[in-house]
Amino acid sequence: MDEGISGKNLTERPAMQEMLADIESGLVKNVLVFKIDRLTRSTADLVYLIDLFNQYDCAFNSLTESIDTQTPSGRMFLKIIGIFAEFERENIIERSKVGIERKVREGYTIGGHTSYGYDRPKGQKVQTINDEQAEVVREIFDMYANQGIAITDITRRLNVRKIPSKYNNNWDATSVRRLLSNCNYIGNVRHHVNDNELEYSIAGKHEAIIDQELFDNAQMLLANNAQASPHKTPREENYFSGLLYCGLCGSKMFSHSVYKTQKDGLKTLMTCSYQCKKKAAKACTASGISHKKFEHAFEEYIERIANLDVAEDVQMETQKKQETETQIKAYQAQQRQLEAKEHEALTLYVANEMEFDSYREIKKMVDKQKAVIAVELTRLQEATEDEPTLCKADIINDLRENWSLLSPSERRQFLLRFVKNITLIVEKEKGSHYGTAKILDIDFQSSIDKNIAQRTSVRSQLV
Repeated sequence: MDEGISGKNLTERPAMQEMLADIESGLVKNVLVFKIDRLTRSTADLVYLIDLFNQYDCAFNSLTESIDTQTPSGRMFLKIIGIFAEFERENIIERSKVGIERKVREGYTIGGHTSYGYDRPKGQKVQTINDEQAEVVREIFDMYANQGIAITDITRRLNVRKIPSKYNNNWDATSVRRLLSNCNYIGNVRHHVNDNELEYSIAGKHEAIIDQELFDNAQMLLANNAQASPHKTPREENYFSGLLYCGLCGSKMFSHSVYKTQKDGLKTLMTCSYQCKKKAAKACTASGISHKKFEHAFEEYIERIANLDVAEDVQMETQKKQETETQIKAYQAQQRQLEAKEHEALTLYVANEMEFDSYREIKKMVDKQKAVIAVELTRLQEATEDEPTLCKADIINDLRENWSLLSPSERRQFLLRFVKNITLIVEKEKGSHYGTAKILDIDFQSSIDKNIAQRTSVRSQLV
């Protein structure tokens, strides 16, 4: 008996493997099942088993199907039954998928897993807030999005304070990152999380733990951190790490720090520099640059920028609005199609050409689809409103006025929020290991909603 184990394959069924071993050892002369689909629901596995039974002179019988596997007609009939068993299994899988999809569209969280911060007792469809865990969720988002604390540091703090995860395990960077990207906390449910093409989220029936602004702020930081992906974990002395690109070959530059261990065991930073990845492989001739020299070049570059050209920002904003308007028109067209379908069904029902149950099913389906479209239209229409944006000029002006007043961790936080990458070349000085940095270009993030960026601008970090 393999109770509670799917019959879709043979390898994951311990009792099945035990029986097969006994057959091969000559200990079994007859296999008796109540029904063939209790043995397997895979036609390929069924054919394999029958061949195995015949090979070891083992008979096969089913209580509900009269089959003689010793005759060609019996073996053919057996395979036909196996095909129908496999077909039924695939139907069950398909019906389960449809049921799960429907539950998500209705706003229910699927599966037995409930996000940290929520509870869902057995038999309860909607998850409810766990107050103690919800407070930890708010604290994690605040540390990451408002205080600029790295995910690894957040993980360490949670474990030092002995705060258990959902299932009383220690926290790790992956679990914290997943928490920060989970839209459950703003009241949404999501589906197909591991499929970038099929993934979507929709308003759920449960209560939110954090607000939309804080969540959006965290997503912006997560995206920028992923783009930066520094070679080593950024410390206070190498906050440009992951953002620098070699102007000669285009490769990302990595940071290199040298420490000296004192007698008391403490490490003192000696030097910090940035190197081109391809230099070690002799594929690029770019020289390294010390952190201090590069920072000096960065400050000079910001000071030198004159007659700021914001045309690029305006063009990107215009393009974004055009794309949004196209999406709105597409949704409105779908809305009209659904209304036409609803009107057609009503006409058929009134004319007694459609049963009431059929009409009700169509009406229910149309109402759900219209509700989804209405949510998307509201979101898109709000996005088309003229809201103030934080453009390149705003960012540079903030930098000029306040960069020198920021701490290293605040500088790292600011760079990740507003800078995509910095391209530079190093002009080597004669007789010196390191050269002088020349910044070719700084690629800033595209226009950012000021309501999201307000707390993260240079000035607000100083308040």
